[in-house]
Amino acid sequence: MKKTIEETKNEKSCLIEKLNKLKHNCMSLEWLENRKIHYLLIILIGVLISLPFLWLQIKTTDDGWLHLLRLIGVDKAFKNGTFPLVLPYFCNNWGYSMTAFYPPIVTYIPYILGLISGSFANGLKLFATIATIFSGIFMYNFINEVTKKKTIAFFSAIIYMIFPYRLEDIYNRYAIGEFTAFIFIPIVFQGLFNLLHGDKKKHFYIAIGATGLLLSHTISTVYTAVFCLIYILFNFKLFFKKDIIIKCIINAIFIILMSLIFLLPMIEFKSQAEYSIFEPDVMKTGSKYLPSKTIEVWQFLKDKGEENGVSFVIGIPFILMLTIGILIYKNIDKKYKDFYITNILLGAISFIMCTNLFPWHIMPNFLATIQYPWRMLGFAMFFFAPVCAINVYYLSKSANKRWLQNLILIIFILIIGIFTVMELKEYKVENVNADKEYEQNAKENPVIHYFSVNRDYMPLKALVKQRGYLLERTDSTYILDGSIDIISEKKEALHLEIEFENAKKGTELELPYLFYPGYLVKLQYADLQVSLKTIETENGFIKLVIPEDVEEGKIIVDYTATILDKTSYILSGIFVIVFIIYVIYSRKRNE
Repeated sequence: MKKTIEETKNEKSCLIEKLNKLKHNCMSLEWLENRKIHYLLIILIGVLISLPFLWLQIKTTDDGWLHLLRLIGVDKAFKNGTFPLVLPYFCNNWGYSMTAFYPPIVTYIPYILGLISGSFANGLKLFATIATIFSGIFMYNFINEVTKKKTIAFFSAIIYMIFPYRLEDIYNRYAIGEFTAFIFIPIVFQGLFNLLHGDKKKHFYIAIGATGLLLSHTISTVYTAVFCLIYILFNFKLFFKKDIIIKCIINAIFIILMSLIFLLPMIEFKSQAEYSIFEPDVMKTGSKYLPSKTIEVWQFLKDKGEENGVSFVIGIPFILMLTIGILIYKNIDKKYKDFYITNILLGAISFIMCTNLFPWHIMPNFLATIQYPWRMLGFAMFFFAPVCAINVYYLSKSANKRWLQNLILIIFILIIGIFTVMELKEYKVENVNADKEYEQNAKENPVIHYFSVNRDYMPLKALVKQRGYLLERTDSTYILDGSIDIISEKKEALHLEIEFENAKKGTELELPYLFYPGYLVKLQYADLQVSLKTIETENGFIKLVIPEDVEEGKIIVDYTATILDKTSYILSGIFVIVFIIYVIYSRKRNE
């Protein structure tokens, strides 16, 4: 059947309309207003800014060597069949605990990645890459919910990912806990924003984000909680409603229950002895120490020039994007102008807290655990990233022509890209085999001297004597008081067997193990088996007391972890499942 002239004209008109629409979309870059494309670009950017790991070595960063050792220690624990809260062979073979005080996300995920990739150094590099990507994705989700504009969300994610201090955190410091926290901070605030300003269907994001924070970095958790409290005070009229308060209580309960895997062992260890990490005078974390660790305001603009020092320079692109707000403030949509102002205030507070302008000397000690006030630059990055993105977006919208709007956005992307490349070029080392050699040596020489670790988690009594008693102490059992004849002593990692004769009641022995709860000690004699209580000696080691006269016997020591420590892993797993069920039930009920 032949087509009529009218039908042919209609088909041509439709085709021309489609071509014009396609041309318009390409010219206006509307095809980029797609969430999936944004996710792909965020992943690509995350991979690109992780390229320095191809030549940069974990060993050469400030904390990288410690995290590398920590993963090697966990691996040794698993291979020796011991619970990894105390690491065998560490500290002159006396056993050393890192994982009881260090959150599990930044321990076990890099460990698994290390097993998959063939080395723990590679595992740490992969983990940093993944953390960078997910921080961008969750920042995107947060800002997209606030502004309902994908362009602003995308710019926020980019700025959040490539902020200079963020790069310092990874490539200079390798502060694994801190840069992992950047993943979860946007999740917490998205949940809080949704609870106060949204449909309240995502309030459980608060529990997800805060649990991730607790299991990554305690300092970031504390300050996120403080800023959340300030945010609530800014919105107190919206907060004090029955349903909102109930949802907050539910989230708080789940945060605690899902974090038991970290909280219970740490609380138990702290209750059994004094450890260096909890002592402000040892860690220099008290409010009296912090003023001396602040930075000068001018250091945001120029480095001090210290060799291997941390750079606090925020960069020209960031300053430019921030100052644009003076020009475009009146054009910002009223729907999120309050959010804009709140972020400026919180960002400014974060900046000031980095410097000697802030009165750290009067701050309570629980806030002084930050150790280095300039860590607040990470929070400034979080609060100011959407401010900068909003400024760039509305600057582009101020142009009359669509092509000019797109050109402004492209120019800012190029500026950000150029300065990021210049920043990344600074992270390089000469010895590209440093990680491989370090890891290989640590594996081949299992006994690691206590001066080769950070000693933050040693018993305080042992740390005090690190340059005296510890230097001369051998890897054997000492008789502190009483009388006993030690016939033989066999020790392998966290397992020890002592055969003895003629032990008098009340005889005190100091075992060659630093004091941590979880050691199981059995005394075998005369067809009997008795469990002995472990006590901390004045030197920070484990002390045993022989309960009665024994002519001939045997002491067997193993690190098994306490029942509470083991139970905490099970409880966290159970409550994660309960939380998932609760979320599914809540979503279905809302639907």
